[in-house]
Amino acid sequence: MALKERIKLYAELEAYRQKPLVTYVTSTRANASGLIAQDVIPELVNQLHSLPKCDDIDFLIVSNGGDGTVAWRIVSLIREQVARFSILIPHAAFSAATLIALGANEIVMHPYGNLGPTDPQINNPKKGIQFGAEDVQAFLKFTKDAVGLTDQSPLRDLFLKFCEEVGFSSIGVAARSSQLSLSMGEKMLRHHMKDGKSQTKAKAISESLNSKYFHHGYPLGRAEAKTIGLPIAKSDDGLEALMWSIWKDLESDLRIREAFVPLELVKANAACAGLFSPVQQLQLPVGINPQQLQMLFQMYLAQVLNIAVPPTPFEYTIGLVESVRGASKFNVSGSIFSARQHDMDIKIQVTPEKMGWVDVPIPSAESNIASIE
Repeated sequence: MALKERIKLYAELEAYRQKPLVTYVTSTRANASGLIAQDVIPELVNQLHSLPKCDDIDFLIVSNGGDGTVAWRIVSLIREQVARFSILIPHAAFSAATLIALGANEIVMHPYGNLGPTDPQINNPKKGIQFGAEDVQAFLKFTKDAVGLTDQSPLRDLFLKFCEEVGFSSIGVAARSSQLSLSMGEKMLRHHMKDGKSQTKAKAISESLNSKYFHHGYPLGRAEAKTIGLPIAKSDDGLEALMWSIWKDLESDLRIREAFVPLELVKANAACAGLFSPVQQLQLPVGINPQQLQMLFQMYLAQVLNIAVPPTPFEYTIGLVESVRGASKFNVSGSIFSARQHDMDIKIQVTPEKMGWVDVPIPSAESNIASIE
């Protein structure tokens, strides 16, 4: 299945809902995943620019998250174009994708869909560490409540050790990011929760998503999302069936269920067959001297190792922005270099050579239902 089939599903969903649909997906494929990032903004602007005159749209999203400030930018762009919008979640919408959902007037969740906490995650590449702002508070709370340390001096020493472990500047970044995420969540909700009581509720919802869950990957299902006060739409079997069909087609097209394994591509490349061919045993003549042995061994290694194979090309997609009016995808392509080592292991080096958004031609008009005017 591919774009041609999805376009039919998009058109069918638009007809069912009587409003335009825009889809944004970042891949969750193992070793070939994508995240919500600034580069998607021009693609979404193109989609919004192509909309027919309308006051309401559907925005279908599947993503494990990404940059929270981009989530704010996406919602702001949509709000500049239309008075209201609904977010459609057929599968996972974690982190920054949840922030986008907070900005929608209506959240349509499939029974298999989920939101997630919005607490930001901080990466320190130098230390090879990722942590959240809530981890700092949880650490100090644990030392006081569970370990029983109450004296300020050992608590201070432990905090300094923690700072040394994750990086002092990272602690500051985590604190500011947590405040930013809390503020953005509340602002998103206030787009459609405008009276005094609702604004208080918006703050409570944002605080819950930012600090009340104990894991950044906690899946917030439809019932629980409704319990904390989010505007979850009533179940609609027809709509949910269409959402699921769209997701299954996307899942297949992005090859979500199979990891990107470079060695598999190398093995499938007939030009690289020599890397996997059997190696003849080294036959040593009787009475060979050390100098001759060394020479024979070097010749043997040359036979085993000096197998010239061409690089194996690869390509995968980490993001899609689509509608019946246009489509684009973020592709990563390059070469896989491979060589056999002394121990017969195959060394693999994956070298991306090109990455970016490319336009995808929309299938012929006769296969599509006319978009809603």
